[in-house]
Amino acid sequence: MNTRLILRSLLALVLVVALWFAWWALGRSPEEQLRVAQVEFIEAIQDRDWDDIQDFFAADYTDAYGHNRETVVQTLKQYISGFFTLDVKTSDLTVQAVKGQGVVKLKAKLEGNGTAVSQMVLQRVNQIEQPWVFHWSNPGPWPWNWRLSMVHNDEIR
Repeated sequence: MNTRLILRSLLALVLVVALWFAWWALGRSPEEQLRVAQVEFIEAIQDRDWDDIQDFFAADYTDAYGHNRETVVQTLKQYISGFFTLDVKTSDLTVQAVKGQGVVKLKAKLEGNGTAVSQMVLQRVNQIEQPWVFHWSNPGPWPWNWRLSMVHNDEIR
């Protein structure tokens, strides 16, 4: 076997993979990037993957309910840890994004079972008619760095 031919083939393969990755990751519009981030956030909630959930919140996260990054994750744990199964069903999804910032609006209903507290959470969340509003930011160049800077719903006071 010709070592030079093997090295050239390997280099060509690496170049093709790098170009494909650049097109796939960096060629997406901000709306597409944000839509992917929102879906992955919902999946992390459904899986109760606390490390991933925390990573989705920006270090400077704040909301109208007095939460910061740490307290919002603790509150989520308090309310959804008791679910044995949890599905978040979304509808009326709209995404508005430009480079570095965006907003996702969606309606959400929960399905699942768990403890008595979980049933109360299901009932309360499923009564909400107004859309949830997710404010996202992405300060860096990478399409996977979208972070939540605020979440709110006008029906929750």
